[in-house]
Amino acid sequence: MKDREIEAKFLVKDLGLIEAKLKAMGASLLQPRTFEQNLRFDNAARQLSQSGQVLRLRKDVHNVLTYKGMSTDDGGARSRIEIQTQVEDFETTRQLLEALGYSVVMTYEKYRSEYAWEGGRISLDEMPYGLFVEIEAESSEQIRKICQSLNLNWQKRVFYSYVELFSLIKQNDQLAADDLSFEVFKDWRGNLAAYGIFPADEE
Repeated sequence: MKDREIEAKFLVKDLGLIEAKLKAMGASLLQPRTFEQNLRFDNAARQLSQSGQVLRLRKDVHNVLTYKGMSTDDGGARSRIEIQTQVEDFETTRQLLEALGYSVVMTYEKYRSEYAWEGGRISLDEMPYGLFVEIEAESSEQIRKICQSLNLNWQKRVFYSYVELFSLIKQNDQLAADDLSFEVFKDWRGNLAAYGIFPADEE
């Protein structure tokens, strides 16, 4: 499937409160809390990473292969081409990508719940370094409306991807790790405020 992904991301303090609001608003549960394993692929020259493109194989309740193009600003939201398809066999797909000259350059983990409301998709993400809400919709205006309904501060949206944030943390906190996992971050006591990122559910 080929489509354009338009989304905005927010750091939050209380995912439970956000989820309670979604339920009170009548949002539909698309996916209960699920563990995700993600593999990021690139070639030896790291051409995809250097140009802001993503080739990813994800395992949760399904196996999904995704390509994302370079991102652009769309009314304050992040917009990019996204092509993804469900695949039957995770390991066979990995072998296929490796046969084409790609290799796994990093893995990352998260827990995700997903809701649908007013034409938007709201993801509640537990990352090893924080809690986040991602809102995806057909336009930045629609994302803003959902954001307002959830009482999230639009000005506090996060402009980094999860992998970009991981790179920043590794550099600044001298974290010796290649993969973004809960095990790596179990003793981390850092603060995302150091990168200008503050909870959007705070006044």
